[in-house]
Amino acid sequence: MSGNSFNGGVAPGGLRNVDEVKLLICYLLKSTACPLSLDTLSESLQQDGLANYFTIADALHALLVTGHVDLLEQNGEKTYKVTGLGAGTANLFERRLPYSVREKAVKAAMRLLAQQKREAENHVQITADGVGFRVICSVLDGKDSLLSISLLVSDRPQAEAVKKQFMSDPTTIYRATVALMTGDPSAVGNALKSNHDA
Repeated sequence: MSGNSFNGGVAPGGLRNVDEVKLLICYLLKSTACPLSLDTLSESLQQDGLANYFTIADALHALLVTGHVDLLEQNGEKTYKVTGLGAGTANLFERRLPYSVREKAVKAAMRLLAQQKREAENHVQITADGVGFRVICSVLDGKDSLLSISLLVSDRPQAEAVKKQFMSDPTTIYRATVALMTGDPSAVGNALKSNHDA
């Protein structure tokens, strides 16, 4: 494909030119300072309509060919890492991209990385259990379980709601539970307040 790939899904102010998307990928990989999978890269750039999947795929392929990014394998997953050439290009030309585009891309990537970290460190299991669904929420520290809560709820939507709520902030649930179980009600309020303020 050439410099202007199919533009479906790109919001006003988003990037339609493959060269701009190449620059944004280099900037994003440099800014997050960690390798990202194709899914994470794509979702980061598509969330706010910054670029479409086809342009992202074209840009990433071109960056691999020119040596601006490297393909790595981590835990059985292919990831992309910016090279010195890619980071230098991002430093030199990043101001050609609108600040709002750069900011949205980095914020989206950081949200996705935080979510992936929460999902790796915490676990929710949902199983049918007689009259309802059993939801087991666990806060993990490596292989050790720091907290495990088992709830029986009436239906699948309620089970999914419990999972979503738990995964949105397992740290606050852990702190509040410890505070309740140790008889420190003021700490419960502090845990919930810090979650609300965040």
